[in-house]
Amino acid sequence: MRRWLPFVTAVLALSALVAGCGSDDSSSGAIDTKVPFDQAFIDAMVPHHESAISMANEAIDAGLSEPELLLVTDAILATQPREVDQMKAWRGAWFGSSEIDPEGAQALGMSTDEMGMSHSSGSFDNSTDLGGAFAEAMITHHRGAIAMAKLALDRAEHPELRKLAEGIIETQTAEIERMEQYATGDAGHENMEGM
Repeated sequence: MRRWLPFVTAVLALSALVAGCGSDDSSSGAIDTKVPFDQAFIDAMVPHHESAISMANEAIDAGLSEPELLLVTDAILATQPREVDQMKAWRGAWFGSSEIDPEGAQALGMSTDEMGMSHSSGSFDNSTDLGGAFAEAMITHHRGAIAMAKLALDRAEHPELRKLAEGIIETQTAEIERMEQYATGDAGHENMEGM
């Protein structure tokens, strides 16, 4: 038995090493089932909304003037701060803290691009077609929100969150349709059925 002990120890050590080299679910696109979906959704959607609010303000500050697009910015600035406050309150009530986990969105298994979060601050400042640039960025951003909201329709445990997701899909689909005529790149010409 003693002569097998070093062999068994080596096999166990090797097994542990191989297991430790596996891919991290949060970086491989897999859903992290250790985090409740509703918490992950809130941790993803709150910064997503905050990004939309920031983009709307940036576009206004840069001189956005198309009335149809200003209707979109007005709607974002009127509704999304309230939704952010509501989601934070739910997070506190359901999960013990209203603080958003900066890494929490990873548990959804979506990339930054899939969530429509690739817009960089200040990119409207020097745009020669501000309306087109805003529409392009916000359409991509809205499509990411819709993709997340569709996940919530299937997986959210709380009916309040499913209702919010339904509202996001309805509102942001209508806003995409409003903005499409201004979008100059690929975002304005993608098939809505692909979302």
